[in-house]
Amino acid sequence: MSRSDLPALTIAELQSLLRRKEVSPREMIDALRARIENVEPKIDAYLSIDFDAAAKEADKADVDLPLGGVPIAIKDIINVKGQPCTCGSKILANYRSPYDATVIQKLRAAGAVPFGKTNMDEFAMGSSTENSSVKVTRNPWDFSRVPGGSSGGSAAAVAADAAFGGLGTDTGGSIRQPASLCGIVGVKPSYGRVSRFGLVAFASSLDQVGPLTKTVRDSALIMNAMAGHDPQDSTSLNEPVPDYTKNLGRDLKGMRLGLPKEYMIEGIDPQVKSAVDTALKQLQSLGAEIVDVSLPHTDYGIAVYYFLATAEASANLARFDGVRYGYRAKDPKDLLDHYGRTREEGFGAEVKRRIILGTYVLSSGYYDAYYVRAQKMRELIRQDFVKGRPRRCPRSNSASARPIRWRCIWPTFSPIPGISPAFAGSVFHAVWRK
Repeated sequence: MSRSDLPALTIAELQSLLRRKEVSPREMIDALRARIENVEPKIDAYLSIDFDAAAKEADKADVDLPLGGVPIAIKDIINVKGQPCTCGSKILANYRSPYDATVIQKLRAAGAVPFGKTNMDEFAMGSSTENSSVKVTRNPWDFSRVPGGSSGGSAAAVAADAAFGGLGTDTGGSIRQPASLCGIVGVKPSYGRVSRFGLVAFASSLDQVGPLTKTVRDSALIMNAMAGHDPQDSTSLNEPVPDYTKNLGRDLKGMRLGLPKEYMIEGIDPQVKSAVDTALKQLQSLGAEIVDVSLPHTDYGIAVYYFLATAEASANLARFDGVRYGYRAKDPKDLLDHYGRTREEGFGAEVKRRIILGTYVLSSGYYDAYYVRAQKMRELIRQDFVKGRPRRCPRSNSASARPIRWRCIWPTFSPIPGISPAFAGSVFHAVWRK
């Protein structure tokens, strides 16, 4: 295998080479650097990369650890000590993190090398990575199309072999949707399974950190490393972490998978429908039983999401005022002018829209009418999933991001995890490498 072929490896394949001493962690970093220098001008997946720091960390890596020597791309909303954490926003353009997020600590403890900060929609608000204040990321399979979002940078990097695996965050589909559009695997863990400490908050009751990888096994390996209880996160689940690789490779006999009839609506993109049908046939061939289920409150999902997510965003983003860190307006007339101009100049249009909506939802006279009612409807949506017990959120590769995006929102309110499997990933992978 030539050096130029190394970045196309999966994490599991890379581990095998590293442990057999056929390649060193430093050689992997060098090969990845060459690949990034080749494809990054075309896709713009990264916001910053510290090659020297990554190389030094790789030299010390213990390849016998679960992720020993494996470079992992990090969405630029997760704090990595000494590295930028801009959230794709002008208001944090020069900010460098003074600490590691818990997920970074866990990855490092497992031997992984955090490698580069990837582009994203500003503060994770968007579904195309076009809302970044820095640049627009392109889909590796078609540069005229979006990679999805808000974790589009990590998804595009993995799909283009510019990363072996990456971390993203999911509030309303921001891992699953870009994974689908880029033909890779994306996992939104159950809420509380992965610590949010060190994740810059968008909507705290919805945000989750999860992996973006080339295969399901690779996602399982990363989940094994970063899942688990964290006393620094009050919402962290204090339960044992299973071995997520244990049941891989088995058939699906005895498993019943629910197909929500409300998702198969008129107007669905033909490519989406075709890919879902293909996936269903494949699941059935593996022994799964496909059953129709109903999620009767589906129609309320989008409204509930926008009320709750924007309300939480309004509160969480109040901290960005230019007083302690981040962008600061020049020569303010007074404190009020300082606050107003700093936020006006520092935030992008989409972030401002969501702050305005969230502030309105929480304002006196509207709190009960909108926010409280949305919370009640959220519970009804959650109960739909508990009663129906669907086991999958169908996804596919399609140029049409919008229909897929909305299907990601409803599982966000439920107690179940979600995954976007790469049904045709190997086909697209071959096309890109040519």
